[in-house]
Amino acid sequence: AETLRQKIALTLNRDPGKVTINRTETGAITFNGIGMLGRRLNLENATELTIQAIEEEVYDIHLPVEELQPDIEVLDESLREQGIQEVIAVGESDFTGSPLNRQHNIAVGLEKFNGHIIPKGSVFSFNDVLGPVNAETGFKRELVIMGDKTLPEFGGGLCQISTTAFRGAWEYGFPIEERRNHSFAVSYYSPQGTDATIFPPHTDMQFRNDSPGDLLMQTYTEDMRAYYIYYGTRDDRETEIIGPYVWGRVGAPPEKTEYTTDLPPGATKKVGSAVPGLKAAWYRVVTMPDGQQPSEEEYYSFYEARPLFYQVGIEEGQDPNAMGEPKVPDWITTPDTETTTQENTVL
Repeated sequence: AETLRQKIALTLNRDPGKVTINRTETGAITFNGIGMLGRRLNLENATELTIQAIEEEVYDIHLPVEELQPDIEVLDESLREQGIQEVIAVGESDFTGSPLNRQHNIAVGLEKFNGHIIPKGSVFSFNDVLGPVNAETGFKRELVIMGDKTLPEFGGGLCQISTTAFRGAWEYGFPIEERRNHSFAVSYYSPQGTDATIFPPHTDMQFRNDSPGDLLMQTYTEDMRAYYIYYGTRDDRETEIIGPYVWGRVGAPPEKTEYTTDLPPGATKKVGSAVPGLKAAWYRVVTMPDGQQPSEEEYYSFYEARPLFYQVGIEEGQDPNAMGEPKVPDWITTPDTETTTQENTVL
């Protein structure tokens, strides 16, 4: 019990938040405080489960954790009538190690969803709420996946918040209408298979609000973690998330070089890091309170292996086939943890 208290409870336990929700005269929704769910590990039950698991040589147990509702005061009558009364889900992700432009884009992107309402029965589209992604809408250039390269573009890092929004909806049991994994595994989205990439207007993340009332989003960051809090009205659905199951691991392919006139002759630019490939699967079982059979859903993610990829500048009209092996600076060929982390940044 003491080991579980020190190793798990001290990290997992969290006091519930406190928030007041209201509207301004112009109709904008305001939050005074953060309505985060609290958590408490049931130490007595966890201890008994652990002892039993050891005795029976069981390697995994589900920790008994109690969720604690925050102190919520909804001052606006119209919001109360829409069913905004409690926290029904929280999405969370970790963007530790992100460069400054990526942190900026995450903060700007999250603010666009803060106070957004998803009406009962409607489909939420991440791209529709996000809107245009450019300098005029407050975004900076940061690395995004563009085909087989990772290049700076406006809004790099926005997949962090689409992933965070997806996780909350997915874990509660909302029907997922559209979700796509990244083309290669990105460290920011561990555990793999829980990411949701977006690339407006082509790739979106969508889910349906089939809860008894409207949903209200509160977004914020703290200690390099992004959060979506969904306020609404809970029903009695039960959702179980099972995974991840990971297989098909393959190493990164051989280094790749591309000659281009887009760079000054002799200049070298890294456009991709070496990343291994893998496959991941999760299973979701949702039991609705209407007595229907539980829905069993499969979520597969396939991540490509990517090579260390760099471009070398040549003069206009120069034959790349006659160039021979390029001379690459040490910073390209020497493994560098910080550089690798930043090169994995995607939209």
